[in-house]
Amino acid sequence: MFNRVATNKQRINPKSDLFDAEKVRKSLNHKGPSPEVKKRQHAKAMAALKNWKP
Repeated sequence: MFNRVATNKQRINPKSDLFDAEKVRKSLNHKGPSPEVKKRQHAKAMAALKNWKP
């Protein structure tokens, strides 16, 4: 992707076209689901697997 933009675009703004640092910062600061939600999802998955037979 990086090379495609660098070779095909007429005018390149390295700060936004090649690497968007602000977008990466936002994704790093995003927090996932709480541990309680993870526990509930795990419990539901385990309950569903109890009746599964290969």
